[in-house]
Amino acid sequence: MPMRFSCLLGLILMTLTSCYKSKPTTLRVEVKTISGSVVSEANVKVMGVPPDNSGNNLLLIDYEEATNGDGIAFFNLDGIYQPGQSGVAIVEVKAQKAGLAAEETVELQEEIDNRVELVLQ
Repeated sequence: MPMRFSCLLGLILMTLTSCYKSKPTTLRVEVKTISGSVVSEANVKVMGVPPDNSGNNLLLIDYEEATNGDGIAFFNLDGIYQPGQSGVAIVEVKAQKAGLAAEETVELQEEIDNRVELVLQ
């Protein structure tokens, strides 16, 4: 009987671990003015910041998107995240429109909706 129980328990554990479905890894960038108004059609760029020990290995993170009518640019980062990976990347987020600009460096976390707010100045 203990052998059957062990086999059943092992089968259940294998089934549960093989069915793990990762959640989306995204970045939502909200662009505003100093007065707090949202900025539509602002150009938002997301570029990878290589770690100090990377040598010449550049990160292939280079996205560009315009903000929508709510001042939000949305990036799906599932292509750069591998399930089981701890952390995703450190990226530089830049926004600009009509001569105004803002930027911030962000450490992305896996399987969540990462958010950043940029204020154009």
